[in-house]
Amino acid sequence: MPGHIEFETTFSVGTDAVLPDLADLAPGGIERRTHELDAAYLDTEDLRLAARGVTLRRRTGGTDAGWHLKIPWGEGAKREFHVPLGQDTDTVPGELADLARATVRGAALRPVARIATRRTESALRDADGTPLVLVADDTVTGEATESTTWREVEVELAGGDRALVERVGERLTAAGAVPSATGSKLLTVLGDRVPRPAPRPSGDTAGDVVRAYLWDQVEHLLVHDPPVRLDEPDAVHQMRVATRRIRAVLQVFPTVLRRDATRPLADELRRLSGVLGLARDLEVLRERCESWLAELPERTAGHRLSGAWLGAIDDHRAVETRRIADELAGARYLALLDALDDLRAEPPLTGQAGREARTVLADDLTRACHRLADAHDHATAARGAGARVTAWHEVRKAAKRTRYAATLAAPVLGRPAKRVRSWASRLQQVLGEHQDGVALRAYLAEHAHTLAAAVDDRDAALVTLGALAGAEAARGAALIEEAARVWSGGPDPRDPLPGR
Repeated sequence: MPGHIEFETTFSVGTDAVLPDLADLAPGGIERRTHELDAAYLDTEDLRLAARGVTLRRRTGGTDAGWHLKIPWGEGAKREFHVPLGQDTDTVPGELADLARATVRGAALRPVARIATRRTESALRDADGTPLVLVADDTVTGEATESTTWREVEVELAGGDRALVERVGERLTAAGAVPSATGSKLLTVLGDRVPRPAPRPSGDTAGDVVRAYLWDQVEHLLVHDPPVRLDEPDAVHQMRVATRRIRAVLQVFPTVLRRDATRPLADELRRLSGVLGLARDLEVLRERCESWLAELPERTAGHRLSGAWLGAIDDHRAVETRRIADELAGARYLALLDALDDLRAEPPLTGQAGREARTVLADDLTRACHRLADAHDHATAARGAGARVTAWHEVRKAAKRTRYAATLAAPVLGRPAKRVRSWASRLQQVLGEHQDGVALRAYLAEHAHTLAAAVDDRDAALVTLGALAGAEAARGAALIEEAARVWSGGPDPRDPLPGR
């Protein structure tokens, strides 16, 4: 269900306004069509969709009659998903309901407004006849608690570029149009009934800084929920990162957040991260396999056979993707989202949270660096291949927590925290690559025969897989040496913020 990205700007105009001539912006001329559109908009009773800028409607008329779901998708854009009308006028199509699930949270969807639009659409075309920009001159009648009528102009990017949209907007503004106060027909109809989103926390105390960071990370998770459901590239990774960052804050800043109150939430975040984990790991493993295949000699890598066993990895990932979909459809996940909303609205702050941020965050960041140093000491003293792998994995996790803590504290602590962040980030990167290699070797050891069975020449495939495992083993040793160099070039982890 790909949907399409929509870049659109809306202007308010007077009912008698004369729109400017745009013919010089359309080398291939302007095609005009008129439509009568009628749409029923659905939302929860407390307007949860509208509050997050999401719209769900069933519209008749025009060239795209059907069910439409629009979700904010990056800066200044929305992604629109479309399902044909069908016979059922009351039940939201399952694929659209699923994409809105994290916002609706199980509440009933019902009609909240009806909007009728008489539209004159002008398509500005290039010399080949391709539409560049669509300009819709709309006379609108909206009904919610009462009826209201207005006129507006929508300028939507088609096959052109955003600079052309801006030029059309400048022409409209020069002719007396003004940017819409709401940017949405639905918001115009609903007015102040739409709940205002909670503002991002601000302030100078330790609690204020931690709350702002939590606000950002919960938002990051919510924004990536629809892309995860669509299995968009990197989406699972981004949601997993958000869960880890939130957990890190709950663990690394006990001076600010009560650990006894946040431990159940941290456990649920760990569980969700685990559900997301294998699909993400398989995504990384496949990329590593492709990278090694490009570097190994063709006679060793078995390029002729690789497509089949790489496809077997894809099949395994597809199973894990369905597992994620089942998880995100469940009540436990929605309960976690409610708990995260509560956390960022009213986190369980300690009595120290009201203190000046600099001192409190410095203490907790220093403590995180000490734990990283302890993990490093344990890794360098470990004996036996298995023990060393486990110990360096713990160093990676401690570096990740330190990096997140330094990221949170950097706006307050300045350069020393930024140095810790840069050092911990590089250490995490090197050891993360090492761990990816360990994971690939373990995966190949467990699944090599299954993967080889997917190709005609099983023995040749096993040789290829063995070559990949050997290359990873050699690379792993080099990465541990690189981690040692990164460690020695960083700050003193026992005194990471000198002179504070």
